[in-house]
Amino acid sequence: MPINFSADEVFEMGMDIERNGEAYYRKAAELSKDAKIKSVFTDLMQQEAIHYRVFKDLRGKLPPRATLPTVADPDSEEYLYLDALVKSRLFTNVREAEAVAAKVGSAVEALRAALVFEKDTVLFFQSMKSMTDERLGKGEIDRLIEEEYRHIVRISNLIKEHGG
Repeated sequence: MPINFSADEVFEMGMDIERNGEAYYRKAAELSKDAKIKSVFTDLMQQEAIHYRVFKDLRGKLPPRATLPTVADPDSEEYLYLDALVKSRLFTNVREAEAVAAKVGSAVEALRAALVFEKDTVLFFQSMKSMTDERLGKGEIDRLIEEEYRHIVRISNLIKEHGG
């Protein structure tokens, strides 16, 4: 059965991911005892909030036809890929994000969970980009992917600094 996505649905998924990341980083910052890591989590939380607004703005600028299916997926491959990405994500809602942050036992574990989240986000956004029309925000998604790459590098460096 073919699956069709609308641009509106794609941007809504992006908003959800960013909201979950913001919740994780807020809780991780709140629980962090290391001032440097707390500062990084706070900064990442703020960046996720900005990314959320980017997707919200993109979604708000969509023409009415954007709620109609615009991404044909006759063999359901994109759907199956996105479904696998969504189901394998570290957390799928705000409550799970906060629970993951609350369960980590150390700063390095919190950073590793953040790293998994950021990598999952990049994969998801790359998929979103492939399904997004150039006129409907593909360039903005590219910019967000670049920012997520910087998050990965920053978190990876902190993990190394803390012996992880």
